[in-house]
Amino acid sequence: MTPGVMKEFLRNLLGRSCSIQNLKQTSQELKPRVVILTCVEAAARRFLSSSLQHDAAVLCSPGNLIPHSKLYGKEVLGSEVASMEWACSQGSLEHVVVCGHSNCQILGALGKWQIQSASNVMSSPFLSWLTQHGNSTLTRFERYEMDRLQPMTFQGISPKELWDAYVDPQCHWTEQDQFSQVNVLQQLQNVSSHGFLKPKLKSGALQLHGMWLDSTEQSPFLFSKEQQRFVQITDDNIDSLLKI
Repeated sequence: MTPGVMKEFLRNLLGRSCSIQNLKQTSQELKPRVVILTCVEAAARRFLSSSLQHDAAVLCSPGNLIPHSKLYGKEVLGSEVASMEWACSQGSLEHVVVCGHSNCQILGALGKWQIQSASNVMSSPFLSWLTQHGNSTLTRFERYEMDRLQPMTFQGISPKELWDAYVDPQCHWTEQDQFSQVNVLQQLQNVSSHGFLKPKLKSGALQLHGMWLDSTEQSPFLFSKEQQRFVQITDDNIDSLLKI
């Protein structure tokens, strides 16, 4: 074991040109307008880090999973939704972005072909959490595999608000990447199930976005409800993709 990495981290920390007063000021001014829910894997965070602004907050979870509101109760709590509620309580939140990425190893572990037995799941906090909160994505993907040319239907803030999505009907992406894209869409449904977000979503003061990153080609995609698919983001289509 070498202390080299930690030593470098501490030296970089000391070298930062910010005083205690600056840190206090930053914490007082932290009222995020954008919350990005992404994966704990380095690929997504590294891609996003160069474009983040001071008014954006990043929340990370394995496989960018956000538990559905029905999984929460008096004895079941989680930091993912708690952090999102804190951001919403600051009064400045305008956008929530669920961001997945290509070649996600964590979602690979969620695949039923990699989980060897129920005993392995129960003995692992990681697999236990992953299967509990990722089961809806697994179910959704199994339906998708039955007919990839048919749209999947997702629910918004109420059972009456439905939207359709096609995922890679041309079979351009690997099965693992298709799974990751389906997962982003499922997490949008999960996010919209939480009561503390519904008033802002209903009024239009808050918008949800599904983003997917091709980490190999360094290309970002945004889900378009109008086009019912993930669309590669370019300078020319940003305005149309963000059109309400």
